[in-house]
Amino acid sequence: MSKFTIELWVNNCFGVLNRITGLYARRCYNIESINAGPTEIPGVTHIEIVSTGDDYMRTQVVAQLEKLYDVRKVEITKEDRS
Repeated sequence: MSKFTIELWVNNCFGVLNRITGLYARRCYNIESINAGPTEIPGVTHIEIVSTGDDYMRTQVVAQLEKLYDVRKVEITKEDRS
C-alpha cells in the first residue's frame, strides 16, 4: 500500500464535492485528507485528495474521476511507498 495525492480541477458548482467523495465511498476507498480552494480561473476549484491504496486502486480512482462531468483535469502528483 502506498500513499498518493490526486489533484483535481473542477467546475465550482453545487454538489461536485459530494459526487467526488461519493465515488470514493461507493468503492470503499479511503480519503486520508482533502483540501479545496479557488484558482485564478473564475468558476474553477482546485482539490487535493490524499489516499492510500495499491496500483489498481490508483488507476481505477483516476479513471473514474475523469468520467465525472464537472471534473476538468486529474493528476497524481505525489507517491510515498510505505
